[in-house]
Amino acid sequence: MNAMSPFSFGLKQVQEFCNKHQTAMVQAGPYHKCPQCAVEFHEEQLAQAQAEIDRIVREKHFAGAMLPERHATSGFKNYDVKHAGHQNALNQVVSFAKNMINGHKSNFVMVGPTGTGKTHLSCATARTLLNKGKYARYITSEDMAQRIMNAWEQPDATEKSVIYDFTQYDLLILDEYGLHDRDKRRELVHKVLYARYDRMKPTMLISNLTLAELQKDLGDRLWSRFQQGGLTLVECNWADQRVGGEM
Repeated sequence: MNAMSPFSFGLKQVQEFCNKHQTAMVQAGPYHKCPQCAVEFHEEQLAQAQAEIDRIVREKHFAGAMLPERHATSGFKNYDVKHAGHQNALNQVVSFAKNMINGHKSNFVMVGPTGTGKTHLSCATARTLLNKGKYARYITSEDMAQRIMNAWEQPDATEKSVIYDFTQYDLLILDEYGLHDRDKRRELVHKVLYARYDRMKPTMLISNLTLAELQKDLGDRLWSRFQQGGLTLVECNWADQRVGGEM
């Protein structure tokens, strides 16, 4: 015997059965309704409403990530693998993304000349995380330093508040590290990296510097902190793909 649906309480059963559920219909005003169909319709409406909310939230996450327009569709599947170096870089970022989705927190460093696919892979990582409900943010070190400096002249923002904002993301992708102006701007970028370390938030650092140059620029204290909890390091030592390089 079918269990009585809560939608049928107080309603008069009629001598008519639902073809789908073989359940006695009930009278609801001038209509005869199947209680089970009513439940399923209600659940479908709730599912559609939740799906729409999820879509809106996901779109806001993507917009807030500030990914470069050129890499709006960059993913792991459309990364062009031509040699073992490409494959290793791809494997490393895919593993990093999976670990983050599973709650593991570590940093990622990718260095190498321009045009080696570093930004593509970083944006693919961000898009993967965003699709899983994580917050990611892409920014160059120059833009980050400038944004912090802009707060000095704004009445509703401070250097500290802007740095705090950069600690809110599950993953911060800091691209073109080393291209910012020296000294003061570098100090501001380092403040963000220290702040994310303190809050145990992963950072993906991308640079055209060599690994040795990067370590020197970060300094021993920051480089040491960057390695705590695990550090994935990828050196993209091949030619500029934009001009046809494959080696």
